[in-house]
Amino acid sequence: MRISKTLQSKGRIAAVVAAFAVVGVAAGCGSDSSSSTTPAKVDTAAPAETTAAVADVKGKKVVLVSCFDQNPWCKIYNHTIIDGLKAAGVDVTYLEDGFDPNVQVQNLKQAIAAKPDAVLVVASDDNSIVPAVTQAKAAGVPIFNLNGRAADGSIPNLTSSILANQKQLGQYAAENLIEGIKAEGKTGGNLIAITGTAGTNTAKDRMEAFNEVLAKNPTFKLVATEDGSWDQVKSAKIAQQLFAKYANQGGIQGAYGMADYMAAGIIQSAKQANLPLGVKNKGLIVTGSNCFKVGIDAIKAGEQYGTATQAPSVEGEFVFPLIIDFLAGKKIEALNQKEEGRVTADTLGEFGEVCSLA
Repeated sequence: MRISKTLQSKGRIAAVVAAFAVVGVAAGCGSDSSSSTTPAKVDTAAPAETTAAVADVKGKKVVLVSCFDQNPWCKIYNHTIIDGLKAAGVDVTYLEDGFDPNVQVQNLKQAIAAKPDAVLVVASDDNSIVPAVTQAKAAGVPIFNLNGRAADGSIPNLTSSILANQKQLGQYAAENLIEGIKAEGKTGGNLIAITGTAGTNTAKDRMEAFNEVLAKNPTFKLVATEDGSWDQVKSAKIAQQLFAKYANQGGIQGAYGMADYMAAGIIQSAKQANLPLGVKNKGLIVTGSNCFKVGIDAIKAGEQYGTATQAPSVEGEFVFPLIIDFLAGKKIEALNQKEEGRVTADTLGEFGEVCSLA
């Protein structure tokens, strides 16, 4: 597994813009159904054409249609992309939707009508944006699907998809829970999953991979899957209800919060319910994804067993060099997928700093 190189200083955006080189020469449209691809690579040595490529994009117009700044992951991811493009001289408009599919569709229509050089979208509901993606293609507006797998109906009309490997994130979550519970000397247990917005392929793909791991470990049973809407407060409330519901049914041994801040909500509710946490206390095993400093700190404290990468700054740094290449007239692959890493106490040396950027 290879994680794209991450620049960890305050000047990392400028450094990437000054030194990007992207792997891949494929047609602009195609299927994003492939399970893997060679990720884009950020090099620290600038090729000769870099300066010219950045100069070529000055004055180009891009509209980013995405989730809102109130969500901690979205805020960092979106602004990493925005700052990277602006540093190259691109004019960026940011339209927020707050995970509201109706608002997002209206924002996409507005973006397409402006006839920019590219539209970037992080879907709040993959199926609801299919007509807008079709409209963009008909209008000759290049449209890029970011982060999660697009709906099948969108794929023929997309310029490219630039994705995290969502299935890896779900796989690692299940592995973390099983490993943590076994480390307590238990052979199985009841698990719960509190997911991101259920209408997205992001959540679906993670849970599909999560369940594939459980199918190979039948003594571990997923007893509840609830939509936490990428919200820490809602996740805490759901966890509280599930802890009470299953208290007389063997209890809950493992819990997956689909982002580290959601896992933090689960941990908060466990403490309020006086449930022990972590392997040392032979208590609830908690895992996250979308790693954040709050998750890394919880792993160090023994309250969270693990997480997975998809740090928002790193994901954003994976996106904008590809968009700059496209704007500069280069061809990019139809599918560009970021490989992710599994994070536990044993791998904090490798991933802890990257995950603590958020």
